[in-house]
Amino acid sequence: MGKDYERLWKGVTNATDEGKAVRTLAEILSDKEGRGFILRLERKDAKLCIEILDHGIAGHNLEVVEKQAFFVTLRRLAGIHGRLPDSIMITENIEVEEEIRASGGFADVRSGRFKGSPIAVKTLRVAVWDDSLKIRKQFCKEVVLWSALSHPNVLKLAGVWGNVEKAQFVTVSEWMTHGNIMEYIKSNHANRLELVRGLVFPATPLAIIQQQLHGAAQGLEYLHGANLTHGDIKGANILMSNHTPPRACLADFGFMTMVLDPHRPMSCSAQLEGGTVTFMSPELLMPSHFGIKDSVPTPQADIYAFGLVIFQVLTGELPFRRIRQTELRYSVVTGLRPDKPENASAIGFSDSLWGFVQRCWDSNRDLRPKVSEVVTYLEAATTNRYGLMPPCVPADNIVSDMEEMSDSMKHCEFGTLFSIGVAHRATAQVVFFRYFHVTSRWFRRLNHLAV
Repeated sequence: MGKDYERLWKGVTNATDEGKAVRTLAEILSDKEGRGFILRLERKDAKLCIEILDHGIAGHNLEVVEKQAFFVTLRRLAGIHGRLPDSIMITENIEVEEEIRASGGFADVRSGRFKGSPIAVKTLRVAVWDDSLKIRKQFCKEVVLWSALSHPNVLKLAGVWGNVEKAQFVTVSEWMTHGNIMEYIKSNHANRLELVRGLVFPATPLAIIQQQLHGAAQGLEYLHGANLTHGDIKGANILMSNHTPPRACLADFGFMTMVLDPHRPMSCSAQLEGGTVTFMSPELLMPSHFGIKDSVPTPQADIYAFGLVIFQVLTGELPFRRIRQTELRYSVVTGLRPDKPENASAIGFSDSLWGFVQRCWDSNRDLRPKVSEVVTYLEAATTNRYGLMPPCVPADNIVSDMEEMSDSMKHCEFGTLFSIGVAHRATAQVVFFRYFHVTSRWFRRLNHLAV
């Protein structure tokens, strides 16, 4: 005989303390039928359940499986009813400037202050032809997810401000004084070492910029590792934190799915604003051409966009900037990609790096590298502080290997160093470059060289 979910739910609503309510709700959610029962709750009961779920996740000793069930149910309930838990809502007064500081494809950003700290206030732009109820439900679903994310390279949500039920979709986050990665690189062009103040001197501009790209890739790896897709990767959505040195943070996670409505007029769509369409993969621009039913962002589409971000960051130019947006869709679908810059070597675009970003742009999404490979590649590049490390060298443990090797490198002969390198799984080529360029002054002191 199955569980009596009505009775159990009554026990939740009549519980004399929150702990008992949480434990009873965990019992309901322990099987598929119970989860279905909760998702069918009427609005009043759903509101109560959302709060209990939120409190259960935050302040009670739940098992990992139970906590996962609570979170999945909370997100689905928020999406079904278009409601957010009180913990995400900001009810205090916020000072917001009237001036729009930034405007993207589907939102406007203003600066403000909350509890004495500078904040970014982003207002989702809703058009008259939009289904506000549908957007509200999707907004609540994505905000619950965003609030749970925690990674140094993913922008943290401070909360939601305004009346969601009246189609006021306003998110609040930390104000990034450095702006996005493109703005920061431009403003620090004369002294790019400021990008990674902690990097060992001297460093090439390529290594400096790749340090930030590596951080952004780590943020994307975190999302993909949680089976999530960003959906709107571009330079404007990689913000530079207020830390010293600043780090790259992915922003606008998840909200692109709210404007990728196939029934929305293309001429009115946010896809054509703010450069977003520039970073959309061929299968997103024209899914039917690739035998795909819907234009839904995927991890592979994120990788395509990230490849274009690498191009954008190194060249300082928006990809396809000379092509009209109305022509870009067909051109990309039929194989158009950015040309290799004439000054590729000068800006750090090696043949290997160019080949790698071309893999990211492959029309066949299954042939694009996984995000873990992108992270590994950029990690190899950033550990090579002189821009000489062959990116094909396996990058696992290279950083720790080099740190462990550093003392030995100062006092041993090359033959001994070669053995150390092999023992630490670094290739002889990596060891040679590292040794030759970092310790050239020690060569004169060696009695002999074993090569």
